[in-house]
Amino acid sequence: MELELVERYLQAVSKALPKNHQEDITKELRDNILSQVEESEESLGRPLHEDEQVTLLKKLGSPTRLAMRYRNQEHMIGSTVFPIYWKILKLALGLAFLVQAAGSIAMAAAGKPFFESLAVLFNYPNVALSVFGWVTLAFAGLEFFGTKYKGSDRFDPRKLPPLEKAPSTGKSQFELIATLVTQIVFGVWWLAGLHSPYLIMGPGATVLNFGPVWHSIYPLFVILVLLEATRTALKLMRPDWGGQWMLTAVTGVLGIAVLYFLIMANEVFVPANPNSVQLQVLAKTLNSALHLGLMVAAVIRVITLIVAGAKLAGRKFGQAYQATVGM
Repeated sequence: MELELVERYLQAVSKALPKNHQEDITKELRDNILSQVEESEESLGRPLHEDEQVTLLKKLGSPTRLAMRYRNQEHMIGSTVFPIYWKILKLALGLAFLVQAAGSIAMAAAGKPFFESLAVLFNYPNVALSVFGWVTLAFAGLEFFGTKYKGSDRFDPRKLPPLEKAPSTGKSQFELIATLVTQIVFGVWWLAGLHSPYLIMGPGATVLNFGPVWHSIYPLFVILVLLEATRTALKLMRPDWGGQWMLTAVTGVLGIAVLYFLIMANEVFVPANPNSVQLQVLAKTLNSALHLGLMVAAVIRVITLIVAGAKLAGRKFGQAYQATVGM
């Protein structure tokens, strides 16, 4: 595409604009930029080279900074510093949430009660308010004491994200945030419940308990909870990161390992009262049914992982082949 850099630039600007004005402003910018391109091409008598497109886009400024001109700003932080402030604020808030989540998971893994463990996560609003205050004060100070500060705009249009070939069918940011919170709450509940079976089984804990195998593979559950939360957090913070498949593969392998250990265990569940013959029979019947179900689940997980790996390998091979042919 001759003007691919221009389209990549407009795509980046659009993502930084208010959603209710993205389409109109992007159309206006496209018309403006294309008119400049046409004028330059008419004067040169030829299409613009990539270097000339880069020069034109650099004059417009980075996509984030250009987008900020279209926002109604009544901030104590000016438009020059605001793009940097906004990126750092989002990063700081995200890191603060991950720290709180990790602390909550760690407390559950250490055997603390469920609600005591969740209290760490639920304290996030106070932490977020503190982070917001300190980051905002720092940049407000920069704006107040550094009024002559001229933010550099040395962005390289060649490094803009590639064009999205189709509208994203992935989850929205709100859905990802909801998924992340759900994963953490569920993970804390599960880790705490393995220490206190009543949380998971309810009144059933007076009949059956977890077998020793669950505590033997407890570290695997901790790692799985952390990996699942990390994968969702990366989708939220770094949606273009290409290493998602590695986390998916590791999570899949660990899931199969958990199933393997459960299948190999003689007793997945044990009677709460070892002296009760009736409970022993119940536990034996349940374990037999569970072993069959776990074997079926393990086979499905292995097949799914192999198919996903084959598809990924096929895509990588296809991309490498196209790159070789295009040389």
